[in-house]
Amino acid sequence: MLNTNDLTLTDVVDIDTLSNVQSKLADLVGISVVTADANGNPLGRFNNFSPFCQLIRSSKIGAKKCIECDAQAEQKAFATGKPTISDCHLGLKDCCVPIIVNNKLLGGVLGGQVLVDDQENPKSKFDIPKLAKELDLEESELAVAIDNLAVVEPEYLQDCVDFYEVLANYFTEMGIKSLFQQQLLKETQEKLDYERRLKYAELKTVEAQINPHFLFNTLNSISRVAMSENAPLTEEMIYNLSDLIRYNLKQTEEFPLLKNEIKNIRRYLSIQKVRYGDRLNYQINLPNHLEDFCIPYMILQPIVENAIIHGIEPLAKGGSVYISVSRNEEDISILVKNTGVGFKKQQALKILEGKDGSSDGIGFLNSHLRLRDYFGENYGLQILNDETFSTVIKIFFPAFTDYNHYKNKVII
Repeated sequence: MLNTNDLTLTDVVDIDTLSNVQSKLADLVGISVVTADANGNPLGRFNNFSPFCQLIRSSKIGAKKCIECDAQAEQKAFATGKPTISDCHLGLKDCCVPIIVNNKLLGGVLGGQVLVDDQENPKSKFDIPKLAKELDLEESELAVAIDNLAVVEPEYLQDCVDFYEVLANYFTEMGIKSLFQQQLLKETQEKLDYERRLKYAELKTVEAQINPHFLFNTLNSISRVAMSENAPLTEEMIYNLSDLIRYNLKQTEEFPLLKNEIKNIRRYLSIQKVRYGDRLNYQINLPNHLEDFCIPYMILQPIVENAIIHGIEPLAKGGSVYISVSRNEEDISILVKNTGVGFKKQQALKILEGKDGSSDGIGFLNSHLRLRDYFGENYGLQILNDETFSTVIKIFFPAFTDYNHYKNKVII
């Protein structure tokens, strides 16, 4: 379900629809009604409000007190989970039915605005001169409005509550329906994004598979020439490139062993070492007892490539890349550190949130999202602070040797 912490009534209920429904029903039953947000602010129109309440709310001071009063009534109703009948700040009886969606108070349906016929001449309690001065109103207008106030039997208030419950339940159902539609839209969008990433990966694989026999035959021919010319470094580089490409083309496992992925990373770094010479140093630490754990295919390489291209390459003196694998209870962590150009944390955060407009972070973002697709929002990439290194990226995923077994275990 969507996070409802910041949800408001206007997020799930259309104000025009709310106003129209409220107005039609209020006219039918002849009862005053207003729908307010969780802070007591009215939404839409006031319907069948008494002249007294209309006059009080025309005053800035009066309107503020009415809003505060409505907010208190909503909080009281939310705390009890039931409709409330209470005295407003001027002593009129007000009713409130809360609008609650996903255990969150979004607002309330309120009204009443009457005096109850339980005492002799209830209108006499108003000090008209004092109230007029306090609210900056004309005494004559206030006197007429008080004189027109309805004095009802207590049963009338229950009729009001029944009517407000009908409205509140309708708005609550609208809110739940809207929330469900938002959740469905979010899940559909996530599914489309996931499928788009898969299609992108499939496309890149197809592009790489164009006439591989020609590519390998050419590399073998170059290797033999290097051997005949006594160029062992060139020969080694060609063999590493050939093995790197062959591994990427023939890899059919979605979750290969860590030792195989690390071996392929060593090939990549060996080739880059020839290219950069003394400007690049690297070190990889994969403990023997972790070699047979699995990792999603091609999660690690984009991070290492990023460390080389954006960290080491821009510096004349180069830098170092360190890769270390560790296990913490049920999870595997891979740290990729580099001493080159620092990866600005704000930029990295934008990439992880999908808000970076450049193409530099596509592989970075795809690795993060794929880990979340597989294992949930608790996993993915993290950016860590380290005084020794300019950039530290943590790749975080569950420890397993068989994905199907892990998946069934999680489901159970």
